[in-house]
Amino acid sequence: MGAGLAGTQGGSAAEGPHKSDEAAKSDAATSSGPHDAASSASADLPTGTLVLQVGDSFAGSLGIPLGERFRAHGLRSVLKFQTSSYVPTWASGTELPEYVAHYNPDLVLITLGANEFELSAPDTRAASVRRLVQRLGGRPCVWITPPRWKPDSGILAVIEANSKPCRFLDSDTVVKDLKRKPDKIHPSDAAREVWADAVLNWLAHERKANGSRPWELREP
Repeated sequence: MGAGLAGTQGGSAAEGPHKSDEAAKSDAATSSGPHDAASSASADLPTGTLVLQVGDSFAGSLGIPLGERFRAHGLRSVLKFQTSSYVPTWASGTELPEYVAHYNPDLVLITLGANEFELSAPDTRAASVRRLVQRLGGRPCVWITPPRWKPDSGILAVIEANSKPCRFLDSDTVVKDLKRKPDKIHPSDAAREVWADAVLNWLAHERKANGSRPWELREP
């Protein structure tokens, strides 16, 4: 679902080889830097913490502008996405546990499910959703859905029912009628900025200011 991106952000070189087309991955280990986009998110975010974002091409669409916002608030951001990937790709592959072990993130954001919108039996993904969450080792986490461009066959409900203890963020509850790229699927460049602002605001609101961990989130 779209091409992957690889490159340099915030003065920190991307790690690993670039793979084109459906195997493309984005590796963006980033440090703090300026971002002048307006945001109503609270400035009281846990500076110095590291947020790992993983998923499919929608993770790339969200993760690049969201990472800029994290850096503007003094956080570190690592984005790893693989285009045309699926929940089982991340639940069974070696990459996710390697990223978790290497970066030791304080918060993990997952954006997956877009490539499974048309599954005839979405319940078959339940075990993979649970396995993926278990691989995060109990870290605070949020599963962020892609903004719907058409109705799904039930995969998002399966994810919501099986992704605990991760929080579940239905993007359609925080953004509406996003403009799309010519593929009519992925958000346009401007719409990505809107999505990133909405997710940052949601995270700031849902974080416990005096939690036992920097990114402890409220109960839903």
